[in-house]
Amino acid sequence: MLKIIITITLLVTLPLPAFATNILVINTEFFWDSKPPHEGQIALGAVGNPPSPKSVQLEAYAIALHIIYNDADIIGLTEIEGKSAVEQIMKYLPDDYLLVFKKGRDNYTGQDVALITRYQVVGEPSNFEGIEGNYNGTKKVPSKALGVTLKDSAETYNVVVAHLISKRSSNDDKRAAQANAIVKYLENRKGHNIVMGDLNDVPGSITLDQLTSFGLNVINSNEYSYTYQNKKQLIDHILVSDDLLPGAIFTSFDLGPVSDHRGVKANIKTL
Repeated sequence: MLKIIITITLLVTLPLPAFATNILVINTEFFWDSKPPHEGQIALGAVGNPPSPKSVQLEAYAIALHIIYNDADIIGLTEIEGKSAVEQIMKYLPDDYLLVFKKGRDNYTGQDVALITRYQVVGEPSNFEGIEGNYNGTKKVPSKALGVTLKDSAETYNVVVAHLISKRSSNDDKRAAQANAIVKYLENRKGHNIVMGDLNDVPGSITLDQLTSFGLNVINSNEYSYTYQNKKQLIDHILVSDDLLPGAIFTSFDLGPVSDHRGVKANIKTL
């Protein structure tokens, strides 16, 4: 862990290409704080044991370094315990970063999502309470989703960070209904649209079709963010509206011990 943090620290000093907006998504793989009670019926997931204060500090520092190295303006985090966990990351970020959080409703895993940004936050964030999506007669409200409007100079971004229901059971229609709820949230909003997070589905699925049919775009479907049974899959996404697609670049990168997922990032320019 320390070797990787030292490596990332060295990389931070390297120059990065300049883009208008840098977007980053990190699935933190059950990033919990060390203070009980721990949320969720399966609290800590595969980790199993409550993390020590030192391990929380090291992981928070590593995540912060990924954010700094990628010069990220908008960061979506999934699989966090709550606001207190993300506040550990904020300690290592420059003061111009803001935390946007609103508690979700996944009492089983205890997981939440959060957004960190250098842009101005407009209005109150939404946790999608009461926003019900529908697919093929199945109705579902996202339990781990955050919607917020951001402003950078003259540009307005409607951003959704989401972690949709997993594929471990027959949840395809439920997940597509959650994606439909995201579309309902974005309908009639002015500005650029960005949907990001662990959507637990691949390009061409009924879940992603809900979003792409609305005018959101997969920037690069040749990347991958998760390996399951030796099969590489792109399930962590940054989807952008048509006006953000020209010149956009999407890549994935290894997060080391921070996560079993790869991080994904997009560099976009406004027209």
